[in-house]
Amino acid sequence: MNQKELAILRKIKPCKSEKETVEEFVTKLLEVAKIVAKPFYAYPQIVGSISKDTWLSNDHDVDLFIVFRKKVSREKLEEHGLLIGSAICEDMKGIYDIKYAEHPYVRVKVKNFEIDIVPCYETGRGDKIISAVDRSPHHTQYIKEKLVGYGVDHARLFKYFCKQIDVYGADAKHNGLSGYLCELLVLNYGTFANTMKGLSKLNFAELIDLENQVTEKEAKKRFTDALVVIDPVDKNRNVGSPISPQNFLRLKLEAKKYLKTGKFPKFKKPVRNMLIKKLKDKRGTNFIGIKFTPPEMIPENLYPQIRKLSKRIANYLKEYDFSVVRYLEWTDETNIAYLIFEVENKLLSKLKKQEGPSIFSKEIDNFLRKYLDDEYKPYIEDNKFFVGSKRKFLNIETVLKHFLKENRKEIPERISEKKIKLMKEEEIVEIVNKNKEFNYHLVRKYFEV
Repeated sequence: MNQKELAILRKIKPCKSEKETVEEFVTKLLEVAKIVAKPFYAYPQIVGSISKDTWLSNDHDVDLFIVFRKKVSREKLEEHGLLIGSAICEDMKGIYDIKYAEHPYVRVKVKNFEIDIVPCYETGRGDKIISAVDRSPHHTQYIKEKLVGYGVDHARLFKYFCKQIDVYGADAKHNGLSGYLCELLVLNYGTFANTMKGLSKLNFAELIDLENQVTEKEAKKRFTDALVVIDPVDKNRNVGSPISPQNFLRLKLEAKKYLKTGKFPKFKKPVRNMLIKKLKDKRGTNFIGIKFTPPEMIPENLYPQIRKLSKRIANYLKEYDFSVVRYLEWTDETNIAYLIFEVENKLLSKLKKQEGPSIFSKEIDNFLRKYLDDEYKPYIEDNKFFVGSKRKFLNIETVLKHFLKENRKEIPERISEKKIKLMKEEEIVEIVNKNKEFNYHLVRKYFEV
């Protein structure tokens, strides 16, 4: 590690007293959890960054898994998991919420600690998993065995780097790197500096397989993700699948930038006044959008549905000849969701040029029968027939209203139950000016890789 990296490490690495505080809390938590879980023939296990000693200072998130025997039904695992979680919370004098991933779990807050209490099945390494979280204890064990000595500090640096460039988090909102993936990449390259060098040269979909479990040919058949890192404890899983192509590119370019400048990136949330108006003026484009109250569902389901709707609307606009430059979405997950579409034009001509058959085609007679009686006759260019065809929609607001009214089946069911309102350009300008988080989201999309 060079002096700059050591300086960053001193800032982000937990000091001795903080470590002791966390260790004392975790010891007490395990004692309580062991007593509560015993009547259910289950036992507690700490997984995640605290267990692997790759956590960052002031990041006191604890992953407590309650491990059940395989013969317990899925229904009982969920039921008993929630009972154990709420009982632990009561004993620890905290407050809790029930969260949902593949199955429900309990999130507990005790002072400055946040504890996810997650039920899972006991499996051996290489066994077929029953639920997705069953791998987590094996992930923890693998990293603890392989990432030793100063390796944990190099992992800390890389995690911090990913957070600073806003690509950390494998959830549906962030589409970034998980802590486990960060650790695997450091294991693969050896040090933080080498990880930067490796990522700066890494191509899309290039294979990283620490245990040499699959061939490149097999990986290409099985995975179509921007980053392919085979899970050392499950060769059929790509740990890199959550990262979006855009975030992979961002990571690669930021690694190049770091190698060139030697400067650690600083996380910032820039906003721009009158952003939409300035984009419109500089790019000569137009904006339109919709807004609705997001349905009550876990973020892992909400974001894919919002993105799916955004893409469907963009394709619908394109179908009726409105050229979509970009489409973007944002939600606070509770009160509001915005979908905005940047288009070349709001208004279209009444007629469009429609291509017909080649003059050598057998379909000429059918084509002429259909169009020869029109006011404007078919014509030939470069040995192809063309005709002026009337458009169904001339105004983008009309086509968007038509989609929302007549194509409800194209809208994800839970969203279609909500009142969806059209947003005109003036309203979008005002909303983006007022909502700093939405503003930052758009600034990053437009002005950052």
